[in-house]
Amino acid sequence: MVAIVERRRFPRLPLKVNVKYDVLKGLPLRAKETQSKNISIGGICLVVPEKINIGTLLRLKLSLKGETSYITVKGKVVWVEEFSVDSTSDYKAYDCGIEFVDISPQEQESISRYLITPSKQ
Repeated sequence: MVAIVERRRFPRLPLKVNVKYDVLKGLPLRAKETQSKNISIGGICLVVPEKINIGTLLRLKLSLKGETSYITVKGKVVWVEEFSVDSTSDYKAYDCGIEFVDISPQEQESISRYLITPSKQ
């Protein structure tokens, strides 16, 4: 049996957050919408329909309950895992681990508040 070593500085909670994301490269691309699998103060895991290369910078707009507007942060893709959506098709999707790299103290506080009381908002 192989032991799994947790390397994250902040524990992630399995919360679904609506997210709009686009790649920060050249001209802005049309934002795509998805949901998170989990989130922490330091990062987020998104389910995305296309493979995004490790190291890619993304603009993320997080829709947190209790906030009046999107929280916008930059993140860097640190890992990607492909999975089959169902066993009867060839359609693939990707879990995409993202580390927040440009986040203001106010945005970090908003995420922290959400993580403390997500079900009460």
